[in-house]
Formats: sequence, C-alpha cells, structure tokens
Amino acid sequence: MSLRLRLAPVLVAGLLAAVPAMARAGAPAPAPQVIDPTAQDPDLAERLDAAYRLLAADRPGEAKALLEALRHPLEDAGDLDQLLRLYDLIGYVGHELKDRATEIDANAHSAILNYLVAPLDAPDTVLAEFSLAAAYRSRDGRDGQVFALAHVLAAAQGARRVGPPSSDLEKMEAQAAALMGQRLAGDGRPELALAFLRRARRLADKGHINASDAQKLDRLLGEAERDAEARRDLPVTRLEDCTGHAGLDAAQMAACRRSADLALARGDAAAADAILDRLISDVPRAALRADRYDAARDLLVVRLLHRPPSDRQLRTSAELIANYLAYAGDVTSAAMVGARAARGAIDGGTYDAQLAKTCGHIARRALRSGTPDLARRMIALQRKVLLAGVAEAGAPLSAADPVLQRRLAAALLRIESARIAAGSTLARRAEAQWAEVERQIATIDLAAFDTIERLTVVEYAGVEDFVVPSYAAALEFMGRLARRLPAGDPRHDVARGGWVNAVEVWWGDSARADALAEEAIREIRAAPQGRDEALVNLLVVRSGIVAPTNPALSARLTREAYEIVAARPGEETRRIELLLDMALDQADSSLVRALVAEAQKLAEAGGEIGLAARVRLDLKRAFIAFDDGNGDLALRLGEGALARLVEAGKGGSWMVVAPARDLAGLYAALGRMDDARRTYETHVLARSNSMVDGEEKVISDRLGLANLEAYYAPDSTTVRTLSTLMERARLRVRSDRDLVQRILRAQAFAYHGLGDGTQARLAAREALSAPRPPARDTEAEREDRKLLEALVGADWQGSRATVPP
Repeated sequence: MSLRLRLAPVLVAGLLAAVPAMARAGAPAPAPQVIDPTAQDPDLAERLDAAYRLLAADRPGEAKALLEALRHPLEDAGDLDQLLRLYDLIGYVGHELKDRATEIDANAHSAILNYLVAPLDAPDTVLAEFSLAAAYRSRDGRDGQVFALAHVLAAAQGARRVGPPSSDLEKMEAQAAALMGQRLAGDGRPELALAFLRRARRLADKGHINASDAQKLDRLLGEAERDAEARRDLPVTRLEDCTGHAGLDAAQMAACRRSADLALARGDAAAADAILDRLISDVPRAALRADRYDAARDLLVVRLLHRPPSDRQLRTSAELIANYLAYAGDVTSAAMVGARAARGAIDGGTYDAQLAKTCGHIARRALRSGTPDLARRMIALQRKVLLAGVAEAGAPLSAADPVLQRRLAAALLRIESARIAAGSTLARRAEAQWAEVERQIATIDLAAFDTIERLTVVEYAGVEDFVVPSYAAALEFMGRLARRLPAGDPRHDVARGGWVNAVEVWWGDSARADALAEEAIREIRAAPQGRDEALVNLLVVRSGIVAPTNPALSARLTREAYEIVAARPGEETRRIELLLDMALDQADSSLVRALVAEAQKLAEAGGEIGLAARVRLDLKRAFIAFDDGNGDLALRLGEGALARLVEAGKGGSWMVVAPARDLAGLYAALGRMDDARRTYETHVLARSNSMVDGEEKVISDRLGLANLEAYYAPDSTTVRTLSTLMERARLRVRSDRDLVQRILRAQAFAYHGLGDGTQARLAAREALSAPRPPARDTEAEREDRKLLEALVGADWQGSRATVPP
C-alpha cells in the first residue's frame, strides 16, 4: 500500500473522530450563518444526525443517499454551519465508498465554505484542504493536489511565524510534506522532493508519523536520493539565462525550473523566486499560456511557502494561476487557489480589484460548467473582497461615499447570486438575496440616481470582461431603482425598458420579462402623456417575447406600436423595422410581400434610413427573391446587406452575426456550401467565445453551420462534427436540454441525406420523444417536427428522394 493511501485515512477519519454531534475538528465551530433565524428547519438537522448514525453503523451507501437528498434543501436554507456538516459527511462517505469524485467535490466545498466563514488557516480549513489533497491520486496529472498540499504547508509555516504549531497541525504538516515529496518524485523532480521528504522525516522523528509509515518514508527518501545523484551532472542554468520570452524552448524552460528546484532545495527561496519570476516576466496578467504554466505554478508554490498571506506578489501569482485554471476548465482547483487568496485579502482588510475580478471569473466559469453552488460561493467571496476594509459594509448607498462604486458592485453581485439561486430552484436563497437588494435600493437618495447610473449601467455597458457582475445586473438594479422615480421622469421609463431587455435577452427569463413588460405598459397607458417612445419600445419587446406562444397577441402589439410611430414624422427607420416585425407575425405570404413592399417604398422615398433597418430589409427581400426562384437577385441582396455592415466598420461586431447566418443559409440552399462555410466561419464562429458567451452558446454557434451541412450537403465529416457536439453538450452543458434535441434533429437529417435510414430513424425518434417548452413552439419548429415524423414513418429506401428542407 502506498504512503498516500496509508496516510490519507488518518486525516479523513478525523472528521468523525471529533464529537458525536459531528462538530468539525480543531477550533470551535463558527456561529451558524443564517439568512433568517426563524427559517431554520429542525428536521434538516435531525436528518443530518441520522446520516451520521448510518455512517457509525457502517452503512455508507444509505448515508450517501440520505445526504444527497439533503444537499438541495440545505443549500436553499443557507445555514452555513449545517452545510459544512453536510459536506464533511459527504466527503467521508466518498472516502468509505472509494468514490474519489464525490470525495474531492465534498472536500473542496468544505474548504471553500470554511474560507467564507473562518479566518485564514483555521484548523477546519486546513483539515479540509488536506482531506482534498489525500483524495487525489498522487500521479493522476492534476495539480489540485499540489495546491492543496501547499496550502497545508503554508498554514504550518504561518503558524511558526507567531509561535510553535499545535501537535495536530504538525501531524498534518508531516503527512503533507511526505505526500508533496512523493508527488514531486513521481514528477521527475527528485532534488526538490528530497527537501519535502527530509522535512517529513524531521517531523517523523518528533513522533508525528507512525513507525510503519516512517519506514515507507525512508524508502521514498532512498529512492529520491538515488534519482538526484543520477541527475547530478545535468547542467545548471544561470539566472541571467532564464529570461521570459518566446525564445526559450521547452528544454531551456525545464533547465531553468530545475535550477529553481535546486535553489529551493538548498534553502535559497529568494533565488528560486527570482528564476521563476523571470520566466514569466513578460506574461500579462490573466494571459498565462500553457508553455509558461509550469513555471507560474512553481512560483505560486514557492511564494505560498515563503511569503505571508498579505504579500502582494503572492496574490498576483494566485490570480494568474486561478485565472488560467478557470480558463482551462479546472474550476475546482481555480476556486481553491482563488478562495485562499481572497481570504488572505479579506483578513488583511486589503481591497484588491484584480483579485475581485478573478473571483468573478471563476464564478462565471463555474456557472458555465454546471456547478452553480460553487459559483455562488465564489461570488460571496468576491463581495467580501470588494468590501474588505470598508466600515459598515451594509450602510446605505450614498453619492458622497468614497467607496460607492465598490458598494454598488457588491450590490450587483447579490443580483447575480439571486439569479443563480433561482436557476437552481433555491427559492429561499433567491428571495433572501432579492430582499437584501430591495433593502439597499429603498435607502438610496434619488438625488444620486444619475451618479449611480453612471457607476453601474454606463460603467458596465459594452464590457466583455470574463467576470461578474454583468451589464445585465446593472440594468436590473437601475430598473428596480427607477420604480421609485415619478412616472413623469423620463429616466423612469428608460430604466424600466432596459430592465425588461436584461431579463429577456441576458437572463433568458421570458416569463419574468413578459410580466415586467406588461406591468410597465399598463402603467404608461394609465398616464400616457409624453411617453409614446417608451410605450413603443415596450410593445416591441413584449411582442418578441410572446411571439412563440401567442402570435395573435404579438401581431396586435406590433400593430399598436406601428400606429403610434406612423402618426409621427421623421420615423421612417422605425416604421420599416415595425413593418418587418409585422411580416414576421404573418402566415399569409401575400401579406408578407405587401408589408415588405411598403417598407421598400419608405426606404426609396428618401430620408435617412438606419443601417440595421436597411440590412434587415435587404435580407427579407432576398428571401422573397429566393422563394420566387430568382437566386441571382437573392444573392445580390444578401451579399449587399453583409457588405453594408462591413463597409460601415461593423464586420467584427455582433451586428454582423444574424445577417451572416442568413446569407450562409442562402448560399447553402443554392448549392454553394463552400461559400456558406466561409461566411459562417468568418463572421459567426470567429466571434464565438466560450469565456464570454458560455459553452452552450459556442456549441449552438457550431451547430448552426452543422445544421446547414446536415440539411443541404451531409457527409461523413458532418456526422463526426454532430457527434462531437453531442458529446460536448451532454458532458459540459447542463442548463440547455434543448441543445441536445437540436443536435439530434440535425443528425436525423444528416443520416437521411446519406441514406442511412436506420440511424436517421433512431435520431428522429429520440428528438421527437423529448417534450418541448411552449416558448420554443414556433412555426419553424413545428415544420421541423413534421419532417422528423415523416422520416420516422417513411419507406427508408424511397425517402431519400424527399426534397431537403
């Protein structure tokens, strides 16, 4: 049995060795942190005790089932003390069942929760960190173990700065040093491994490792010494040769890192720090690349072990690594690194704007990867970093406050947290966050409205940083604040309209957006004087919201907006846009053509027509020309629309995406698939960014092109692409069930086009079997379902003659 497997149970079993009530080891447990003291559910505590009793009776399988059932209600209740008990128990269950994924996840949550409620290096936090390290296999290639072990060792070093560490902490230190040495030796770094193994040996001499494990430690020491001796003649790189630039190849980088290992092994941490720092000296913040990651990781470990938590360069190293890990998809390790750095800043009362952004970046990546609970914890830490050193953090928001922007960002984070909780069906959590947002809004002096708008909506407008809070949260905050303004104040309607747009477009909550829009429209109709513009905007927005489920209502709302605009001079652009909107609501092609013809007359009558309206009009005319069989005119209009945007400097903006999709569809339908691919790749996929838009949006963008190929020109590459997208959707996207169904639909058409009736029928049946939400039940979707139903019931050999959709 390896040293890691022998050592790991010692600390993990300590979780159950504390007291029968499952208080965590070490210092007294922090006071329960609850949103509403009257909201505690005694049944939850009793069920946790029942899970403990099952574990004590050696029934971990039953305990796991009970604990998993408790996870959602305890997250909703928000009692951090009970949550810590829950995750400690889940971690132990994972260990007993040899379920490493469960054990790692639970210990990570436990550690991060401790960083939220306890000062840095509290005993419970250190224990959770070590339990996490022990849950990793020593040679599985992940660095989560390295960071967790470094945190344990840093805690011991920190304790020595103020006095002798406790015996329990030295035991953890001994085992962490042994595991770190074993890991480094396995990674081919025996010189540095020896330093940690000798440290563990010294602690073993003090009785902190039992005799049996001490013998295994001696064997590891002997192996490391022989490996180090065999490498003695390898060249050592000088400090001045370790300059961070692209000119260093992999071998030179490795040689410089070995020089840093040798310096650290002989006790010269400053020299090791200098070598590693030079290797990444030209790396911009938050822009670490894979070829420099190893050096940056080593530098973080060196600084963790030899610098105090308040050190600015230590925080910079932590930010660099946490951002990289979040980007690379290792969100758990990113959260562990970021949480420790955040706790250090919080305890020191140090506001660090970059660190706050790093916490937000991790939260966003966690949410995108389907771990909303982790996202909420990182947002909570981000709030604490923003308010570090601020007296009376819950004080009213005032324009005279020198830290108003930080307070406002913290308030916006509550909105983000509420939204995430609501999306996870944590109703009590969401209500508590919204209640706090409303409490803060109620205390604001309306004389500060413009200042607050400048620091929120204006500050975040157009920002595509990979963090929270978002522009949508700013719009929501100002929309809620605007309800306190008089109805005659123009800012009232503008902010309310922005709020509706944020909820619909950004949050994707059509039901809430519809309710907000209906309420705002009703208020304007009750006092309409001078509010036509706001009414038109809201009518158009609500029309788009209800169109999939209630096309008749959508048509009435659009018509009402058009009648208001038509009565005003100089509104040609808006009239064209509304005529095109009305065309979308029509099933009668003759009415569609009449509306488009009316829009074309307005465009030709002179006057200044907006770019977006002209592009929409040209594309609509292109589709009509295609329906009439005039492919040349259709392409001329479609290509001209896209060219207008490019010539206007919009080629790299979001405005070009929808027109490019439309033009690609025209190319594909006319048999010009190469042009369709080039258009899609240049104008749609080039803007696709999982960091900004999320994994599901990236998959959806790639699916758009794959759909065209499946419908019009399927081949084996199309089938492989759709299979890859399906794998990504099922493994990484948990919030968009509809995405999988769309891929299945494309697979059905692709297999059908290739003559594989069996596979086409299987994919079509699976796509049809899943219920579709009403909001997705559009005319186009109904047509696709008819085609799928035809595929399922067709004579497969004869069905290939079917005209592609």
